[in-house]
Amino acid sequence: MKSICFLIAAVIISFPAFSQEDDTTKIKLDLLRAPSSPAANLLDFAVSDIEKPSDVSAFMASLQSATNSNSLLPSHYAVDLAPFWLFRGKGLTTDKMDSRKFSDVFRQTFVFSTAVRGSDSSSKEYDPANFYSSFGIKFSIKRGSFSKRTSETLDTITLLAGQIASDVNATLKATLDSSSEYQALAEARRNKLIANGGNIDDPEVVAISKKMTNLQESFRTKIIGEKELLRSRLALLKQKAQSFKIERFGFFIDFAGGVTLEFVDKLFSRSNVHNGGAWLTFGGNYESGFSILGLARYLYNPDKIFADNAGVIKTSNISTLDAGARIIYNSPMSRFALSGEGIYRSVLNKQTIDPSWRLVVNAEYDLGNNQRLTFSFGRHFSGTITKGGNVIAALNFLKGFGNRR
Repeated sequence: MKSICFLIAAVIISFPAFSQEDDTTKIKLDLLRAPSSPAANLLDFAVSDIEKPSDVSAFMASLQSATNSNSLLPSHYAVDLAPFWLFRGKGLTTDKMDSRKFSDVFRQTFVFSTAVRGSDSSSKEYDPANFYSSFGIKFSIKRGSFSKRTSETLDTITLLAGQIASDVNATLKATLDSSSEYQALAEARRNKLIANGGNIDDPEVVAISKKMTNLQESFRTKIIGEKELLRSRLALLKQKAQSFKIERFGFFIDFAGGVTLEFVDKLFSRSNVHNGGAWLTFGGNYESGFSILGLARYLYNPDKIFADNAGVIKTSNISTLDAGARIIYNSPMSRFALSGEGIYRSVLNKQTIDPSWRLVVNAEYDLGNNQRLTFSFGRHFSGTITKGGNVIAALNFLKGFGNRR
């Protein structure tokens, strides 16, 4: 089975006596594909309501300026955490990354999301005197399969990593066996363990082990530096991995949900539920570069203030059901993506407000190094014109962290 270690230090030593994980040799992958923040969706500042699934970063941060402020200072923030990747995905193999088992898919794609919305006098939905914070989760029920190009690239990286690790391991073992300094430390540790009954926590044993580890790392660095073939293989490995993008094609289903809290007068003691809901995103990704997505979403808005057809201000609990579709075109391996989405919102309690719709066009550019910039323009459910992501008038910037594998 191919191990996930093809994406971490290719020169990590496999012998139990001196195995070390070296963060400096891990490969940083560009995993970020599209904003994926259910919390931002609940606060109405996500660049898209219908999101394309992607292999997540351990930590994602999104900044967006106020919609009509013409300011480059962000006023809305979203942070998304993927616990499985945040804690390094212990024991993961590339076979499991392409697994169809729900348990594997769930833990690899589960995201906890939180967002805050700053003062925005342009929105009638949010009181600028109050503070809004949302919390959500998201995970895949079913995901697409690796593309042929992805599988072939993984095979190449695995082969290179295996060659490097084998070469380093063999050379390092021979070096340690012939090093009088290392062998003296090993003998001293053995004698100390015999004397103390095998207590590995003995301070003297710990000190000797640390010296042995430091010596191993010194030898390993020297081996890599002196071997031209090894350096060229390692450079090729990093080049392959850093330009590598995970592609998945086929049918998928994602679930997301969450709740928004409103803090009246920005006081923690005066909080209430602003809205909450759950939704499914589904569709297919195709090798041609097109993705066709669908959305089914239920939202509950308690104690909503609204104006009826006669202009009378009322308060009621409003439930809505959204249905929509989105088409995305992203030429294979291109940094630019263009999409359009339309969503129809029906109101389940008819006596409150009329149905509405949303139509948005998105242009997205991949800046590389797990950074994305997005421009959006369209009509919101309320009928107002929304702008988000324009680097001149407004900005939506997404940054992913924790992509070393």
